[in-house]
Amino acid sequence: MSKGIKDIKMFNLFTDIIETLKFRGTIFFSSDLSAPWGISLEKRKYPRFHIALKGTLYVGADSTSNVKANEMDIFMLPKGDSHWIADNPGNKKLSSSQAVDACELGSPLFQIGPNTHRIMCGLVEFDEGLTHPILDALPTVIHVQNVDHNSIIWQLIMLIDQEIRENGIHQNPSIDKLTEVLFLKILIQFFNENTEKYSFLRAIHDKRIHQALMLMHQNPQHDWTLEELGSQIGMSKATLVRHFQDALNMAPIAYLNHWRRLKAYNAIRYTNDSMDKIAVSLGFTSGRTLSRALIRELGMTPAEIRHKQKREGV
Repeated sequence: MSKGIKDIKMFNLFTDIIETLKFRGTIFFSSDLSAPWGISLEKRKYPRFHIALKGTLYVGADSTSNVKANEMDIFMLPKGDSHWIADNPGNKKLSSSQAVDACELGSPLFQIGPNTHRIMCGLVEFDEGLTHPILDALPTVIHVQNVDHNSIIWQLIMLIDQEIRENGIHQNPSIDKLTEVLFLKILIQFFNENTEKYSFLRAIHDKRIHQALMLMHQNPQHDWTLEELGSQIGMSKATLVRHFQDALNMAPIAYLNHWRRLKAYNAIRYTNDSMDKIAVSLGFTSGRTLSRALIRELGMTPAEIRHKQKREGV
């Protein structure tokens, strides 16, 4: 299978996950900077990333040693860990809220002297309390290096940067959508470049495990069994369970049930379909059965999920 086809299939898989979790991309900081500078970022629940558009910088997190980022490198913290970025690790670091507020007030910080750096910082939010095994398995820090000028990733970055420069703001629907696609592309490039380094990436890249995932994603209402899944992808039941467990730290049927609950949450919050209709479309015997499953996993009743949607106006 060619790399291009692999990329398309991985993109489709992650698009499905991100659409179900309702990921919302945002660029929260973008600025030219003059050395010395340093910014600290508190822990958050969402993935964040930093792009070195100009100049060399350093990134440090509690769980890892300082890492150097060359121009055109990208750093992502998928679990939202607290961290800092600076042109020199020893610099004093101001909080990101100070830096963002100063930019929004038209008085950006770190502007004394010639511009030595330009950085772009983004995050991807999703509904609180939701998660996915693939995202849970990601390392604390992802470092994407050697991004080609002609790559889709860099073209997306340049489009976002152009939008920000032309409009003078970081948040608008175009930038947000481009940021979501950029997040996907960064993840896929990381997966392609680090397949041999992480066991879960090797397993996901296994065409049979990928096929099993897509079967469950495309037909969550089907009464899948290990025997049928194994038969469809050419694996014995025991081998399927072992490889799937290695990839996602859960068994195939446990994954299927988790995926069904995520899809149910999505349908309850963002549609007006009845509980019974949603339940049947996802393989549950009734709305009552689905309701119990959601309470067990999310600690929320369907009524509470719908109330949350009305309260937040989503």
